[in-house]
Amino acid sequence: MARRKSQTFSVPIRLEAGVRKKKTFYLNLNQYNKWHFQDKNQLKKLFKITILKDVRKLRPVKACHVIYTIFYPTNRKFDLDNIGSVTCKFTNDVLTECGIIEDDNYTCIKEVTYKFGGVDKENPRAEVTIKEVE
Repeated sequence: MARRKSQTFSVPIRLEAGVRKKKTFYLNLNQYNKWHFQDKNQLKKLFKITILKDVRKLRPVKACHVIYTIFYPTNRKFDLDNIGSVTCKFTNDVLTECGIIEDDNYTCIKEVTYKFGGVDKENPRAEVTIKEVE
């Protein structure tokens, strides 16, 4: 049996956006539910632009397990799925648009895992690992 390879890239867990005045948006479900629809749309586009260069280097997969390892900027406790859910949704949409996965449903993404990676004040992010499965 051939061994399946994994692919890893980084995505942001916070973005700065705004027309007149830049505002920091943390990508988490608690904040996402409060955002105006125009902010959601702008952030999703900015997220795509931010990760597009790295995503285009990935090779397409038929089915996969996706692991999000979250590096938070502080020691403050947080819910992994609050950050993971929005980050996952935005990332999966970009992976689908770029043809890395056919769709972001259960036939292509068999499993999603959120893990705590540690504190990184300089570069808070989520490391996304795509493991191809049969």
